[in-house]
Parts: sequence; structure tokens; C-alpha cells
Amino acid sequence: MCVIVITPSLNKSFKFQSDWPYNNSQAYLLTSIIDDLENDENRVVEQKDNNYILTSTVNYPNNKKLVKQLVTLDKDYNIKETQVMDENNNMQIKMSFSKIDLNAKFDDNTFDINNFVTQQDSSEDNTDINNDNESNEAKDDNNESESKENNDGVKEDSPTASIDDVIYPMYLPNNTFLKSQQKINKDQGERLILTFDGDSPFILIEETVDKTEEHVVIPTFGDLTQLSDTIGVVNDNSVNWYSSGIEYYVFSDKMDTSELLEVARSISVIPVSK
Repeated sequence: MCVIVITPSLNKSFKFQSDWPYNNSQAYLLTSIIDDLENDENRVVEQKDNNYILTSTVNYPNNKKLVKQLVTLDKDYNIKETQVMDENNNMQIKMSFSKIDLNAKFDDNTFDINNFVTQQDSSEDNTDINNDNESNEAKDDNNESESKENNDGVKEDSPTASIDDVIYPMYLPNNTFLKSQQKINKDQGERLILTFDGDSPFILIEETVDKTEEHVVIPTFGDLTQLSDTIGVVNDNSVNWYSSGIEYYVFSDKMDTSELLEVARSISVIPVSK
């Protein structure tokens, strides 16, 4: 099947030929939830406060720490919530369902990528107008700075031209350390290369990205995985993703995929010291 990840902030879409939604547990897909329940012969069903709690194992190949799922149904067997837990019984993923239409109808062009791109362009046009008005007001009020926000007051993920703060991973394998870091100027923007050495050497690249004028669809190879605020692309010895206007790329010929993902998941958009 075809999976398309749309990234409006870059005006790009990434197209995968992948069975990713079917090969991994997904807390938001009813088919996946049912499959997990059917595949676990030791699933547990409990009744609590007029609800039914169904517990089963899960299948997250790229995150072995996720081991079980709690599915809450109401008295009419409508799904209300799913929680995915780690090996210490700590909740890592939570999905709440307020309404489900089991007979939803879709037009032929419902999933046409051009529809989503057009909607985003229209939203950005309105945002720019609002921001121009707000900017003029701010200049009259002690010239205070403001960040670009959408109509709901949510800060947008827009490209950046420079790397002002180095983002370090908060997880490092044992006996692994930062050996060097180098910043390189590109024609447009910057590239930062962090080299880690030791028992589990790897390289982390942080690079500014530009928003294209025309929407671009990029064929992409690899498996998809959910990171904290985005989707990552996983290959045999690398993980690649975009977040807050920066492209991240971590790779190693010594570490396995699970450990590379551990590093990737530990990279926060909040700068931390070494």
C-alpha cells in the first residue's frame, strides 16, 4: 500500500510503498487494536465502573519497550480509550475516542493529496494576515517580539535558516561520548555534524531545511516509526526525521536499529548542555 506523510511546513510530502500500518500495532486504528486482541490467547477482560478493560500484548518492532495495551469499552462495547504501556507498566501512548462513525462514507478524492495542500495554503494565507496585524500592534507596544501562530494560538513548525542551539541526545549507549562537533555553512542555511565515539559510535547530523515554493512529492524508502512529535524513517543503520524546521539524521555501522531509535527518541527540541 501507499503511505504519504505530508509536511506542510516544508511544502513537501514523503511517499512510501509500505505496509507499515498493518505490520505494527497502532493505538488509533480499530483494525490494529482488534488484531492485537485476537492474536493474544492470554488476553484479559475485566469489568470496571460500567466499562470493560481488555488487556493484550502489542507489536511495536521499533520500540520493544512497549509491551501491552489496555482497551476501554463502554457498556455498549464502544471503544473509549487505548493505553499502551511499557515493561514497567508506565503509560507511553494514550488515545481517547470521543466519537466513532462505523459507516463513514468517503468520496473518491477524499485522500487526494492536493486537497490537503490546498487547505494548508488557505490556512497559511489567513495566518499571515492575522500575524501582520498583530505585528503592527506589537511594534506600537514597545516593539515586543512575537512568534508566528495559527488561528488557534498554536506555534507553527516552520523552517529555520540557522542552527542557534545545538541539540544533544539525552541518551547515549554505555562508554560512548561526544568526540567532535562541526558546523558547516550551506548555500542556504547550516549543517551541524556531531561525531560520537566509543563502544557504540554514531554520527548525528542536524541541518536547516528550506520550504519549497511548489509542493513536492518525494519517493522515500524505509520503515516508518512514531517519534515524540513526528514520523521517523528507519533503515538498516539510520534514522531520519524533521522537527521544528530542522532535519535530523543519525546513523551508525555498529549500533542496531533499536539502539539508534533510542538515541533518536532522546533528542528533544529543547537545547540541553553536554
